[in-house]
Order: sequence, then structure tokens, then C-alpha cells
Amino acid sequence: ARRILVTILACAVPVAGLRSLEWPVSGGAPVLTFGSNQAGRFYPSMTAGPEGAPVRAVGAGEISFLFDGDRMPSGLPCLLGSFVALSHPDGMVSVYGRLERGSLPRYLRSVSAGDVLGRSGSSGYYTSREASFTLFDRVKRQYLNPQVLLPPVRDDRAPLVRGVFLAAGDRLLPLGETRSVRQGTYEIVADIQDPLTPTDTRPRAPYSVRLVIDGKEVVRYLYDAARADSGRLLFFGSARRDSKDYFLADGRFRLGSFLLARGRTTVVLIVSDYAGNEREAGGVILVE
Repeated sequence: ARRILVTILACAVPVAGLRSLEWPVSGGAPVLTFGSNQAGRFYPSMTAGPEGAPVRAVGAGEISFLFDGDRMPSGLPCLLGSFVALSHPDGMVSVYGRLERGSLPRYLRSVSAGDVLGRSGSSGYYTSREASFTLFDRVKRQYLNPQVLLPPVRDDRAPLVRGVFLAAGDRLLPLGETRSVRQGTYEIVADIQDPLTPTDTRPRAPYSVRLVIDGKEVVRYLYDAARADSGRLLFFGSARRDSKDYFLADGRFRLGSFLLARGRTTVVLIVSDYAGNEREAGGVILVE
């Protein structure tokens, strides 16, 4: 399914850039963000709802592909369900998926920002009822994080860090509770969410994750873009990371493996969201 989508995006005809975007669904509250954990995979899109809401073009462009159904002509299921792909200036392509069948504008060719392209519905592989939105740079051949370019969402809640752990084999040793460990190489794992409300349990990803060991930043993951390469989805930061290796089965983040030498070691995790809210977590541990 990803190959089909990349082929459509790559073949879309550029018509001239998206200088400014509008939210595809009014309200501006994403249900899943770029980089969220979706069934153990790095999600290179975003979703917004609710079901039945009008889905609008984020900018002016031309409809380069339109599909209304659940299965492709080959008979394979279409994970996006009914969807519309728009070509925008400077080679940008926006894709609106999981639309209600029969709501797509078959009579349109050129659209303006704000034109209705359909309604969020229940088509596609996933059971959620929110529309999906993908932004692709055809020139650089990479997925872009839509939320970086969309008007900001009001958010005064810092990301939630439920724990930072040292992983040794099958054991997870929580920082702040573990007093000492033996010298060696440990994987650092974090449990992170970015809730918008106190009762929000959606697995939204933050915007940036930084890991500092003994005052030195050893990794920075920035959720701004991702690239499909040889069957892998790589996202960016201080180093490209294969998305398949990023999540544990329970959704926690794998931040990398590091050699801890003897002495006192301080590990600090710094997580930021799109509004600039920041949370720090970690601890000091004695390495013997």
C-alpha cells in the first residue's frame, strides 16, 4: 500500500508551493500526529475528525488522483479507503484519505484553499473514523510533518513522560528508582505521549526528543520529515532512524544504545511539543 501511495505522489504533476496551509478539518485538533505509534509503525501522516466533518483542501491545487472505494482495481485493499490527491505549487502533494464513500468531488479538477473534498468517514483498513492527511514533497521525495506548516493548535500542556528506562536484555530498569547498574551497554527507552487534555490517551507523538548524558546531547529526534528508502521509512534528527526499530511492542520509544562507564552518570530526557511546551525527566545512576 505504501508503494502505491509513493508512486501516486511521485507521479503527481506539480503546478507551481504551499505558502500557507489551512486545516483540512475545522477545529485544528489532531487525533494522531506525525510520528505517532500506529500498530507498531511510525505514522507519516496525521488524522483529524470527527466522523462526517467536511474535509477541505489545505491550499490551491489540482486533483491529480481520486479514488472512491475500498479496493484498488487490482483487487488489493486500499488502506487509505476513498482518497483525493492534490498537486500544489513547488511540487507539494497533499493526500486526504479515509473519506466517506460517495462524498468525493468527481466534478472538480482545480480547487481553491478551503474547497470541500469529501467527508471524514469509515473507509479504509483502519477502524478510526477520522480523515487522514499526508503531505509529500515530490521534489525532495520525503513526507513532511503537516503540523509544522499548519496554524498552531492552542496547547498549554507539556508532553507526558511516564518513564525513562535502561533496557538490559528483557529487563527495564526505571531511572529514578534504580540506584546502580554494572558497567556496560544499555538501551535507553522512554514512555512518551503528548496529550491535549487531562483525559487524552491518544498515542500522539511530540515534536522533538533530546537525550542528554552527562551534559552532552547524544541524540535528537525531530519530527519534521521522513523518507521512504528501499522499503524502510527513515525519520530525521541528529541521525536518520529506521522507524521499524523505534517502537517496542507496547509503544515505548527506543532512543538508542549507549556505553555507560564507571562513575556517576546523569541521564536527562527533554521532550517538546509543537507549542514549545517542554518536559524533562531522567535521573542519576551509579555505574559500577
